[in-house]
Parts: sequence; C-alpha cells; structure tokens
Amino acid sequence: MTLIVLAATMGDKYGGLKQLEGIGPNGETILDFSVFDAVRAGFNKIVFVISRHFETAFKQLVSGKYEHMVEVEYVYQEVETLPIEKRNPKRTALYGSVRAVLMGRELIDGPFGVINAVNFYQKESFDLLYNHLLTLQESAYSSVNVCFRLANVLAKSAGVTRGICEVDEDGYLVSVTDRLGVERVGGAPMYPNEVHKWEPLDENSLVSMNMWGFMPSIFEKMQTAFDQFLDNHGMDMKAHYSIPAFMNTQIEGGMKVKVVETPARWMGLVSHDDKIQVVLRINEMMRKGIYPTKLFE
Repeated sequence: MTLIVLAATMGDKYGGLKQLEGIGPNGETILDFSVFDAVRAGFNKIVFVISRHFETAFKQLVSGKYEHMVEVEYVYQEVETLPIEKRNPKRTALYGSVRAVLMGRELIDGPFGVINAVNFYQKESFDLLYNHLLTLQESAYSSVNVCFRLANVLAKSAGVTRGICEVDEDGYLVSVTDRLGVERVGGAPMYPNEVHKWEPLDENSLVSMNMWGFMPSIFEKMQTAFDQFLDNHGMDMKAHYSIPAFMNTQIEGGMKVKVVETPARWMGLVSHDDKIQVVLRINEMMRKGIYPTKLFE
C-alpha cells in the first residue's frame, strides 16, 4: 500500500523551513510523525514528491531516517519538465498538487493515499485512510477524503486557508471550497470575504486537509484535466491546479467520493508562535504512550 507525500514546495533551504523544525525531543519533524503513523497503519511504500533543488539535503536529513523501515521512492516535480510550448518560460512556481500526484503514476498499481508533508494528521487519520483503501476496489465509491472538524484544524496564531466541505446526506462529498484567512474572531470561526467583511463558519463543518485515497484509474482523469488546465493557463505565471479543484469537477461529472471523518486534532506550524503548543502536545502524547520517545529506533 503506497502513500504519496507532497513535499516539492518545501523550498530550497532545508534548515530554515518552519515545516521542518524539530518538534519532538530528538528533533523529530511533523513529517517524521506522519511517516511513523503511516507505516504503523500498514503503508509499506512512501513516494516523496520533491524538488531536485533540495534533493540531497532531503535524502540525508529527512527520508534517510525511514529507509530501514519502509520502501522509499522519489519523484520530482519541476516546471522545466513540461513542454516549453505549454508553459511560460519565465515561470518558476510549480503547477499545483494535481501535477504533483501525477509524478508518482509510474510507481503505483493499486489503491494509494495522498498527504501534504506539512500537516500533522495523527494516527487515527492514517488508520482510517488505510482501512478504507483496503476495500476501495469493491466499494460503491472510487475515492476517499479523510476530513477533520473545523474546530480541530484552526491555528491559534494566525488565519489559515481551509477547504470547507459540503457533504450530502449519504456521506458523499459535494464540493470543497477554499476559505482564506480562517481564524477565531470573538471565539467563533470566521473568514474575510471579498470586501474584507467577516463571515461566520460553522465550527462543526467538515474540512479537507488534502488527505485523499484513490484508485490508479484516477491518473488518467487527472492527466486529461491537467492537460486542459495547461492549454488554458499554462502561460500564466502563478495559476495552479489543486486536487480539490479537480475533484469538484469530477464530482460534477458523477464521481463518488466518500467523506470519512477523523476525530484527530490537526497540528501545524503556521507561525513560530505555534511551536510551543505543538511541542507540549507531542510531549503529552509521548507520556501517554501514543508515540515512543524515539520514533525510528
């Protein structure tokens, strides 16, 4: 069972990135905890989507820690590998998470999961993803989205972008709508609309944190959709094509996506102020035995 980890946007300088700051007692990062949770849930291959700009540092300082416990593969998301006639030659920004997933196409022949490298999803979420992937081939749906409650994914230090999910009465995804700058205002979750007026959100709303489960048949649909995106926006300097945007169009076309709720509380380093709270929670979970004091012994 394969897990694709989207890590190409981590940047060029490994040491200065907040997403890779040590939060565990031995310098463990958020990504370390995600890999540890994925492996003990049952995933036995990790495909890292990275950039060649930081390949050496990533292999030495990140993924090298896991190679004794799980099969590790690497694919590379680079602007330069797209046909020159399809893109702006001055563009340096990557084209989004759909293309990142497509990079792993040749390494996958069964159900697979997708996560972002910078989110701490926690053990319960990986267990849910893995167990649903086991039965995905025989299910009435072809994809899975593991979702959190909004109250469990708000940062204390700053506003964040959150994919608010609309779910039908049968538990299938209707749409994902990104809301930017979501934070608590007067105790209630809100986001600023296009005229900078605060709009309320239900803290019980389900939120997609880009934790997906797919069958390999999704690759052909993704490739067709991404080719069309390039035809329309390839010359743009910043346009990108995200998994939620792709899934919204697929759902409109009849695809069934099962929403699976996780009880876990997300953790992340939106700003440096978050680190203290994250470290305290990690220490508490280690005291309770949820994680060992050394992850990769």
